[in-house]
Amino acid sequence: MGSMDDLEWTGTTSHAGDIMASTNNNGPGTRRLTNVASVAATPAAVSTRTLPTYGMPGDDRYMGPGQYSSEEYSRIGGSPPKAASDRTTAYNINTGVITSEKPGDMPPAHETIEDVEITRTRRIWSTITWALTWWIPSPFLSLCGRMKRPDVRMAWREKVAICFIIFFIWCILLFVIIGLGLILCPREYVWTMDEVSGHNSEKDAYIAMRGHVYDVTQYLNQKHGVSSFVASKDLMVMYAGLDVNASFPVAIRTACSGLVSQKADPNYSMYLNVADVTALQTFPYTHKVGTMPSSKELSDQGFYVKYVLPTLNLFKKGDVVWDYDWVNSMHKDQGKYWRIINKEVYNLEDYFATIEYPGNTDSKWRFLSNHIENIFDDKGAGTTDITKDWDRIQWSPSEHQANYNCMKNLFYVGKVDDRQSVRCLFTNYMLLAFACVLMTIVLVKFVTALQFGAKNRPITPSKFVICQVPCYTEDEASLVKTIDSLAALEYDDKHRLMFIICDGNIVGSGNDRSTPRIVLDILGVDPDYDPPG
Repeated sequence: MGSMDDLEWTGTTSHAGDIMASTNNNGPGTRRLTNVASVAATPAAVSTRTLPTYGMPGDDRYMGPGQYSSEEYSRIGGSPPKAASDRTTAYNINTGVITSEKPGDMPPAHETIEDVEITRTRRIWSTITWALTWWIPSPFLSLCGRMKRPDVRMAWREKVAICFIIFFIWCILLFVIIGLGLILCPREYVWTMDEVSGHNSEKDAYIAMRGHVYDVTQYLNQKHGVSSFVASKDLMVMYAGLDVNASFPVAIRTACSGLVSQKADPNYSMYLNVADVTALQTFPYTHKVGTMPSSKELSDQGFYVKYVLPTLNLFKKGDVVWDYDWVNSMHKDQGKYWRIINKEVYNLEDYFATIEYPGNTDSKWRFLSNHIENIFDDKGAGTTDITKDWDRIQWSPSEHQANYNCMKNLFYVGKVDDRQSVRCLFTNYMLLAFACVLMTIVLVKFVTALQFGAKNRPITPSKFVICQVPCYTEDEASLVKTIDSLAALEYDDKHRLMFIICDGNIVGSGNDRSTPRIVLDILGVDPDYDPPG
C-alpha cells in the first residue's frame, strides 16, 4: 500500500466545480480519495490518493467511508469539522495502521471516498511484517524515529521485514554451502599411506603404526638407544613415511591377554611371523622384548604398552584410511586376508602365516576363534566387507570382546576412506548442479538473443516514458549527442518526455557559456530569454 503522499495523476479533464464521485460500501479496505482541482482556461488534473480504512464494521473503532483523521485533513489542505467529543484510537488489523479521529467527520464537497478491498496477499504480507517486527514498539518509532504517521511506520516495518527475509535466505544458503557438508561428512584427520609416504624427511617425518599416523619430526631430534647402540638421526629418518609395524612387533600375550594365557606364554615370547619379508629388511632394528639386555625399557615385558604407545600418542595426528576398491582388490585379486568390519580394516596376513608355519604345530598359535578364521579364509567366495558375517557369529559377550580387542591390537590397519563417498560429496554435487542450471540459463538467453534471420522492425512502443538527463559541466558536443540519442528513441513524441536537469549555473572547463545556457541554445530557446535562477 502506498503512503498518503503518493499521487496518481490521470489524464481526465474537468472544469471548475466538477466532482469525480465513487463510493463503494462493500466493506472495510482501502479508501481512495479523489480531489478535482480546476485551473482557468486549462485542463484540470485529477489527483487520486489512497487512504486506509481503520477498524472493522460493527466495531466502535471502525472508521469507514466519510470519516477522516485529523492528519488526513491536514494532508489535503482542509480542516476537520468540530465534534462534541474525540473519537478513540482506531486500529486496522489488516494494515497495522493506528490513528485517531473524530466522529461524524465528513469530507469536503470536492472530495469523495472509494473503498478498495484489501487483498489476501496484502493481509498475509502484513501478518509476516508484524511477526518479524513486533519487538519494535510503535512509540519508539514515533519518538526516536520521528515517524509520526502510521503509514510511514508500516512502510518502515516492511523494509525491515524484507531485510530480515534476505538475511534468513543468506543464512540458509551459507548453511547449505558450508554447514550441511560438515554435518553430512564431519571433518576427519585421516591420511592414506600415499600421503604418509610424502612426509619422509628429517624436517617432516610421519610414520604409520597399527592404523594410526604419528608426526615424529620433533621426536627425531631426541636421544635414542643406549650407550652400546645409539640410534642416530640419519638412522631414525629411515622410518619416516613408512608403516613401522614390523619394527615394533607386539607380543601375542600382550595384545590378546584374554586369549593367550600365562601358561601358554610365560615369558611374553610369542610373536607373529611376518608375512611380508621385505618389511623386515627395510628396518635396521626390531624392537622385541629381551633383544637388548642393556636396555631397561626393552627388558621390560610391558615395553610396548608402557613405553611405545604412551610416547607415540604424544605425536598422534589421526588414522590411516584405505580405499575400499583397493582393499577389495587385495581380497579378490591377490587372495590376501584383508577384510572390513564396521568400516575398520583388518589385515590377518601375519596370523595365517603364523598358523601355517611348519614349526607352529601347537594349538596355542590358533588363539583366535575358529569363526573368525572361517569368515576370513573364504577362498575368495565371500565379500570384502564381512560385517554381516561378524554380527551373525554366535558367541558370548566376553568371547566377542576378547577376540575384538585382540584383532584391534594386532591386526587393525586403519579405516575405510569415505571422503569420496556420495554422502561427503553431496554438497559438491549440489553446487555443481546449481552452476549447471545457471550456465544453462545463460546459454539459453544467449541463443535466444542471436539473430538468425532478417532483422524485424519492432512495434513502436506505446508506453509513456520520461528520459531524465542530469548535466553539470558537460560541453555542447556531449549534450547534443545525448539529446539526439534520446530523440532517436522509437517512442511516440506524445508519450515521451525529456527532463533535462542542470545542476547549478556553472561554466564548465572549456565552455564559453554556462551549462543551462548551452541546453537552452540546443533546444532553440530565445537567446534573450533569461530563465529565473
